[in-house]
Amino acid sequence: MRVLIVEDEPYLAEAIRDGLRLEAIAADIAGDGDTALELLSINAYDIAVLDRDVPGPSGDEIAESIVASGSGMPILMLTAADRLDDKATGFELGADDYLTKPFELRELVLRLRALDRR
Repeated sequence: MRVLIVEDEPYLAEAIRDGLRLEAIAADIAGDGDTALELLSINAYDIAVLDRDVPGPSGDEIAESIVASGSGMPILMLTAADRLDDKATGFELGADDYLTKPFELRELVLRLRALDRR
């Protein structure tokens, strides 16, 4: 499995990538929306993990772009925006799953594997 992590906090992004690597999940990191869209255009990913609040195009805009592409790529929103309205917006934009920060890496791994089985 190969995932794209869109997260603007470098330490968190690297910790997620390193933790996923230990679970045999390959991950690339984009620290902003422009980099995320570029990586999505040149690489094949199984799942996109999006923080909603990143510089450049937001995680919401990236989700819309993925849905519009027709790729069917699953989207997991990983964000501090934890109100019900935030979650509803994420799902309405095309997210397949929504995990709020702080989170346990094991839960993220379990959710990624579940999405990959679909």
